[in-house]
Amino acid sequence: MLRILIPTDFSSNALCAASYAVQLFGKREATYILMHAHYDAGYAGGMGYSMGPELLKASQEGLALAAKRFAESTGADHVEQEVLFGFLSTVVNDFVKEDGAAAVVMGKRGETGSALFGSNTTAVIHDCPVPVVAVPDQARLRPLNRILLAADHHEVLPEDLALLRTMALQHQAEVQVTHIAMETPTTKPDRSEVLYKELLKGVDHSFVEGYGHDVVDGLERTARKRKADMIAILHRQVGFFARLFNSSVAKELALEADLPLLVLQHKTT
Repeated sequence: MLRILIPTDFSSNALCAASYAVQLFGKREATYILMHAHYDAGYAGGMGYSMGPELLKASQEGLALAAKRFAESTGADHVEQEVLFGFLSTVVNDFVKEDGAAAVVMGKRGETGSALFGSNTTAVIHDCPVPVVAVPDQARLRPLNRILLAADHHEVLPEDLALLRTMALQHQAEVQVTHIAMETPTTKPDRSEVLYKELLKGVDHSFVEGYGHDVVDGLERTARKRKADMIAILHRQVGFFARLFNSSVAKELALEADLPLLVLQHKTT
């Protein structure tokens, strides 16, 4: 059974992401761990991080209520709760390593988010060793019929696409593989087609042209044209999609507002 970690700040954005997680992975097929992480410099002393009793109690009560509402509204059978103290990206990373999770599902932005990704979401995507699904706030969450997968002509390992394969097979979704060309569609065969044909064997998939002024614009155009329900990209520390996660340009970016984004983590060899 998959373990899906869902960070929550009790906002409507977080609830939207949690509901979408169940839509993706099923009511009975996964265990959902709702996590609330809190950091207050006033409680970070020389002996390490701790949480004051009143804050701990309030967080536990808030999470218990959120978990109850989540289970009732989604019908999820297996729901766990975790209240942890520390920076969200650190807490998530440590939890995944120590307790295990197949994926993290969270809102693109918290209540105060103002860019493509909020700072918490950006940090989690950077540091997390497992795939992250970033869900737009107040999104119209559609059935998963088509996933647009961006290819960048670099190494891809079978384990990089493992969760994507699981999701596509579960939903009988088509994976549309695209490489984003600048300004005009490419007429040359995509040299990575043979690789993706093997990696996506058994999954309904196709290869589509994509172009734009930059990567983000190209993904947005192609997703709209191909009526994608989700965009999937492979996160690398350097390379084709690095600027997506560069906070200095985040405000310039505007991925399709109502599309969830699956960020797959590249496993270095």
